Amino acid sequence: MLKTATITTVLLLTTFASPFSHAKASKLNFHKTQQKAEQKITGKLLYLNEHNGDVDLLIQDDNRFSYYPGISKGGLVDKAEIIEIPKNAQFFNQAKLANQANEVIVYLTSDAVMSYNIQDKTFSKLIAVDTLYKYQSIFEVNFGEFVQDFNQDGLSDFITYSLDKTHVYLQNSDGSFTHQSLAISPRIEKSGSGISFTPQNFYHADFNNDNKKDIAFQVNDQILVFAQNEDKSFNAKTLAITLNAHLEHENSAQKKDQDEQSADVKLETIEDINGDGLVDIVTKESVRDGMMSRTNVLMVRYGFLENGAINYKKEPDGKATFDGEGMIKFKDIDGDGLKDYYTLSVEIGIGTMMSAMSGSIDMDLRFYKLGQNGKYIKKPTYENEVEMSINSSSDGETLTEVMDFNGDGINDLILKTDDDEFTIYSGSKGKRLFAKRGADYEISLPASVRTEVKDFNNDGKADILFLYGKSYDEDEEKEVGENKLTLWLSAS
Repeated sequence: MLKTATITTVLLLTTFASPFSHAKASKLNFHKTQQKAEQKITGKLLYLNEHNGDVDLLIQDDNRFSYYPGISKGGLVDKAEIIEIPKNAQFFNQAKLANQANEVIVYLTSDAVMSYNIQDKTFSKLIAVDTLYKYQSIFEVNFGEFVQDFNQDGLSDFITYSLDKTHVYLQNSDGSFTHQSLAISPRIEKSGSGISFTPQNFYHADFNNDNKKDIAFQVNDQILVFAQNEDKSFNAKTLAITLNAHLEHENSAQKKDQDEQSADVKLETIEDINGDGLVDIVTKESVRDGMMSRTNVLMVRYGFLENGAINYKKEPDGKATFDGEGMIKFKDIDGDGLKDYYTLSVEIGIGTMMSAMSGSIDMDLRFYKLGQNGKYIKKPTYENEVEMSINSSSDGETLTEVMDFNGDGINDLILKTDDDEFTIYSGSKGKRLFAKRGADYEISLPASVRTEVKDFNNDGKADILFLYGKSYDEDEEKEVGENKLTLWLSAS
């Protein structure tokens, strides 16, 4: 397809920082393209064909997609192609199918998984399914986690749920599918409006140390594992692993006395935290401390092998504490093989509530290192304050991400530092995770913008996609701004 967007190479001046000066850090170079969008750009983003050396961008807008092909090589096309979402679709995702060079869009309906090939504009029915969603009320189409390469053969498989079982459809090399039923039923929850069915959370990891990823489900304080067989199918018999984490059914929290000191324990993540190849678990115990304050205690249990399966101790191997409400992410920041964690949180109080009424709140960004002894360091290795907009079009998002921008193999930190500026702080393997001074980049960052930080052009350096949506001006009682995209591709 002909690319009509103009690509501009922006060469930014380089300043060499001295440890004895107040000079700013050296800047990176970016190629920039920008296009106005005729459709809304607040929906889910899909990135197709990332492994083919280029990326096709799809942006959901209610019941259609805006399609921007080949953005990592040619930038943004002048006008997006519109792809209508079928009316009977309940969920969408993307998939790699056998005998097809490019990834396709896939839809889950009440009775089938369908695919749509963008290149030849054809629909195909892949499999017939029986899902619990056909018994649910009508709802808007949304992104769904029903696609996964379970047996790691490079082809997409599907997972669906009926009223009494979970179903896995493994794709074969000829494009056909092998169906397996797993003895896992959905959660049944009662409410004033009736009964609802919710699928159990599934995890895809190696739970028996045979270098093959299994399918597992967390049910209360257990992980029920369906181990992968040698033939890439999955064992129908479950392996039950006790987590020893005091996890109860989600509904049980509603049965507790709602006193100020009641604790709520949730599974935060299942992944290899300490880099030994075994799956670990992290739970978060959230305890009220007064009317509004809340203290969070992370409890880490490292997996160990016993009788051919991973086990977890009754007492946690490590604990970490942070205050406030907000998000938590685990990531190896400095490349030492250990997953650190960082939080973006806020203490809920009168001052915070007053700030929220003005359209923004100040949140605390804190990074905590995982030591070689398997314990998280109590004092933050790095901390900063981040202003977050309270805006319906951006869902309270802010530009805060950790990725490698300069290609040195160490993660850097990008932060919004003003309404028309963001800063990139270079990562370090020293005592400081990030440089004290960062490089500033000018671009308008209104409350209506959201950002995607991703290595689109696969050069080992992070790129940035800015998505500007319209916002409602209460004073003028109308929408202001415009829908547009701005793409910054690394050029250093």
